[in-house]
Amino acid sequence: MRRVLIAVLILVLPSATAVFVYFFLTKLPPTNRQALGQVTAIAGTGAPGLNDGAAMSASFSDPFGIVVDKRGNVIVADGGESNRIRRISVDGKVHTIAGSGEGFADGNALQAQFNTPSGIAIDRNGNVIIADTSNNRIRKLSNDGTVVTTVAGSGAAGLRDGPAGEAEFDGPIAVATDKTGNVFVADSYNDTIRKISPDGTVATYAGTGTAGYSDGISTSAAFDTPCGIATDREGNVFVADTGNGAIRKITPQGIVTTIAGRPDGNQQEGELRLQRPIGICVTHDGFIFVTDDRGRIIRVSPESQPTIYAGATPGFANGIAGQARLNAPSHIAVDRQGALYVADSKNYLVREIVPTQNTPQVENRGLFIQPFEGEDSSSPAVIPKIDASTIGASQTFPWPLYPQGSWHEIAGVVGEARGAAGGIALDHIHSGLDIHGAAGEAALSVYDEKVSSPIPNWDFDGSGEGIHVGLFSYIHIRVGRDPAGAIETPTKVKARTDGAGKLVGVRVRRGARFKVGDFIGTLNRLNHVHLNLGPWNAQANPLMLHFSAMKDAVAPIIESIEVLPTSALESGSSGSVNAAPKHKSAGPVPVSGDVAIIVTAFDRVDGNGPTRKLGLTRLGYQLLNEDGSTVRGFEQPLMNIDFSRVPPEDSSVFKAYAAGSGVSAYGTPTKFRYIVTNRVRQGEAREGVLRTANLNSGNYTIRIDAEDYAGNRASGPTTELRISVKN
Repeated sequence: MRRVLIAVLILVLPSATAVFVYFFLTKLPPTNRQALGQVTAIAGTGAPGLNDGAAMSASFSDPFGIVVDKRGNVIVADGGESNRIRRISVDGKVHTIAGSGEGFADGNALQAQFNTPSGIAIDRNGNVIIADTSNNRIRKLSNDGTVVTTVAGSGAAGLRDGPAGEAEFDGPIAVATDKTGNVFVADSYNDTIRKISPDGTVATYAGTGTAGYSDGISTSAAFDTPCGIATDREGNVFVADTGNGAIRKITPQGIVTTIAGRPDGNQQEGELRLQRPIGICVTHDGFIFVTDDRGRIIRVSPESQPTIYAGATPGFANGIAGQARLNAPSHIAVDRQGALYVADSKNYLVREIVPTQNTPQVENRGLFIQPFEGEDSSSPAVIPKIDASTIGASQTFPWPLYPQGSWHEIAGVVGEARGAAGGIALDHIHSGLDIHGAAGEAALSVYDEKVSSPIPNWDFDGSGEGIHVGLFSYIHIRVGRDPAGAIETPTKVKARTDGAGKLVGVRVRRGARFKVGDFIGTLNRLNHVHLNLGPWNAQANPLMLHFSAMKDAVAPIIESIEVLPTSALESGSSGSVNAAPKHKSAGPVPVSGDVAIIVTAFDRVDGNGPTRKLGLTRLGYQLLNEDGSTVRGFEQPLMNIDFSRVPPEDSSVFKAYAAGSGVSAYGTPTKFRYIVTNRVRQGEAREGVLRTANLNSGNYTIRIDAEDYAGNRASGPTTELRISVKN
């Protein structure tokens, strides 16, 4: 008997030990509800492209969908000009695993074609399920990575249930799978949630097929452009209801409820507002993570309490919680250890977010003191990286008005001071190029590209109506409509109507392609089209694009140079304490303490009317000794202001401009009073001073360098001001 027991123990113990070790090693860690998200970039250069290779040297065109496989590889659906499925392997390499270009073709994975692949998921068998948005199909990459097939969808845009090959979708943007083999689809432009059963049958799971907002029984509940979807272990389906700014839950019993957010105007006091949530994932213990258009990652607890996990405002920065910046993050995935992976679409990056208990360290670059006191005077690198070579712009770039190859009057340039309604003279820095035209004139595409955002347009029938089309945005237009308000391009722009059939909006699908010269809309009553290059919070200067027949040989004009005590500047005083002398024979202006240098200047371009004043692109100054030699630290002009890249915060306008600045459109004479001792360049805005206590007593000359984008530079006696420092 003893021998039998020993034999049994010998047989059982290894198996029991193996079982124990398995469950111990595979036990999933709980989600820490007090943790903050620490954000880093794990793939991408920050510039659009199609290159494979080492993760931080690879480039993405439109990273949108994302999922993590059992091995820890991150799989990305890359839309835009890529139309490929990419894999970031655990060894830090990016490979294309499916897709060869835009189109539709099943078969060999690397020869298959997609058209704007968006959401992706992995099913119970390890296959990658893909929402092929512009092909109106759901596709599958086999678990061995060799073959692409179509799961469901005929390719026609529509709302039709039934057998897989006959069913119709309209721009599906997200997919999720469950443990029984069902595929759930966020059928975005049908405003529905669809289910594909393991036998291939497609059925409408929730939604009426009409945009709206209502909870209740799934067949009568309403959604508005749902773009994200996820499932949990209990069979619940969670939806990022993008157009409604809400997170919705569909139970296995078919009941729809709202667990976070709600449409604009319906928020309660203190409630966290979601701005067009797109990505959604669910942890093993019931926490939900959501991306939204404000560049935030939001954590929703099992008790439906939302908090901000990472991100604060759009932009780019690694860091913890609110230090971090993301730019139009789209889909999000979670791995077994609780790490999140985010497709940071407008930064052209893939980001990793891990939980941390560390407290964010606030970076304070502080006052920019001049002359330098040994600090780094450089500005941080700006992402996304956008320039003429990156986007393949030729030496002659088309205008957004007809004829596209001829000159058009420029009404405003990047960097100008702008106000707001109600007589506010200073509200934000102008971020684009204003091209003058007549109300009703057609606005035309300047670039071959596709719409990336699922909801790219805004402010229907308002003066600020516009649309993002990939890299470029067109503002102050009637999107897709003629001067009478009728839709002119129904293949690209769909009507949104109310119950009475009245047009209340327009819908432009993710993946809609616009080529140079295609109709975008018509100019509204503001009589110009505002052209932006890059996302809202990282706009580049469109003048880098060399518009056809544009000439600029006119140098900027400096009207005055002033030196103000910083205390006067802080008080908002627009009066001149010390101004440039009208005659060179006048004595130097006495200064002491910390001072700001204010330069009032404007620019003109060839062809514009003589009264049209434009802003400058670059301004700085040099400090010269009385003998004409340069003061140490000023061997080269200190170009503190450079509007090649606009800072993201509206408050930056108060770093660039002194009180008394503004343009006539906001009820003030056009005047640009630049604070050239402040640092406003490369997306950064910080206060600065000329600290005269760091100078020897004596006479000096302030020499101003004021340039427009073409490189024309102000000259003559108005560029200099003599000062006398007494310490």
